[in-house]
Amino acid sequence: MYIYNKMKKYPLFVRIIALALTTVFVVFSFVGCKGEEPESTPEATPNDLPAGAEPKKRVALTFDDGPQHANGEETKKIVDELAKYGYTATFFVVGNRIAGGDALSYAASKGNEIGIHGYTHNNYYDTCNDSIYEQEISKTLSAIQKQIPNYEVKLMRPVGGRITEERAASSPYSIILWNIDSDDWNNRYMSGDSDEVNQEKINTIINNVMSKVSDGDIILMHDIWSNTYEATKIILEQLNAQGYEVVTVSELIGDGLAPGKTYTHLVAQ
Repeated sequence: MYIYNKMKKYPLFVRIIALALTTVFVVFSFVGCKGEEPESTPEATPNDLPAGAEPKKRVALTFDDGPQHANGEETKKIVDELAKYGYTATFFVVGNRIAGGDALSYAASKGNEIGIHGYTHNNYYDTCNDSIYEQEISKTLSAIQKQIPNYEVKLMRPVGGRITEERAASSPYSIILWNIDSDDWNNRYMSGDSDEVNQEKINTIINNVMSKVSDGDIILMHDIWSNTYEATKIILEQLNAQGYEVVTVSELIGDGLAPGKTYTHLVAQ
């Protein structure tokens, strides 16, 4: 109304043109404002990675033959070292070494995984008879569940990595082998070793792992040797520095894990 009153002093045709131009300006201004609204941004999900970021590399450390003696001292020390980084590992245990200690329950309470190795560690599963094979597995399972009631065992590692194809395929467990051997058993501390010799052995274990490690590896170690613990401390430190995450075998394999399949690393055979 204010604009109309101010225009009264002008001829009629001038007022008509002015009002028309004003109307056009208002319409285009409104349309322009609507067009300048920002586009909606898709809602991020918890699994989204920052732009340019790559998924973290993952490996599984596995320890055979424990627990050492009844108290499982080396096993507990390794568990504590893993916990410093928020890491977990898989322990393939010998059944007749479990009784009298709490190493397995301690490891499981920290999120680590327990698997079957054998009851006596005296038999290979590609040469022993069916009765011995079944006892080695079933008695180890019973020993595990006696210390950790109702624990669900999903994995088995045959002694020496030896098992027939038929037994592996019919097993109710996933058969876990490895693709990196630390050779720690061959570089364990021996009575009479000098400090220099022993340090060379520890360095060899570390190099056997770190010179070959890559995403998706399953690494073989043994939680019954003092040198393994000393090497594990450095291996964890170096893996962490190189951006690796150390996880259980089940976490590494994920949904692909299935009974009767054999795994040497992330991909099943």
